[in-house]
Amino acid sequence: MSKLQIIFIIIFVILILGLFILPLLNRWMFNKLPRDQKIRILIKGAKSLAHFKNVSNGNTGILYFIKNKRKIIYFPWILADGQMICTRKNPFDHWDYPEEEQPINDDELVMLKEEIANYNKKSAVKIVFPDE
Repeated sequence: MSKLQIIFIIIFVILILGLFILPLLNRWMFNKLPRDQKIRILIKGAKSLAHFKNVSNGNTGILYFIKNKRKIIYFPWILADGQMICTRKNPFDHWDYPEEEQPINDDELVMLKEEIANYNKKSAVKIVFPDE
């Protein structure tokens, strides 16, 4: 084999690892983590004061919303008709983190619905709440 072929093979293997295998491994490892470690990773990875993180498992998944890196609410969803349909009853009832299950007040509810509307504008697949 020539040097050029060896370099091509090395680059190809690195691309396969970086583009396919490592992201699948990261997703698998995230799904296996305990709840408190998932929360810590989500809060640490939040890039803004209102941040969404969608964790998909094919036709199902969870859309996490992190507010001010302190509060988390999640929306489990299933994919149907090109939309993520929330399967949670009373999705805007309380915060899921912190564990005290603080109720969502009116100001937070308005802000949360605005952020979801902004998420739907930017996202190709929209989240829909069946009771609305």
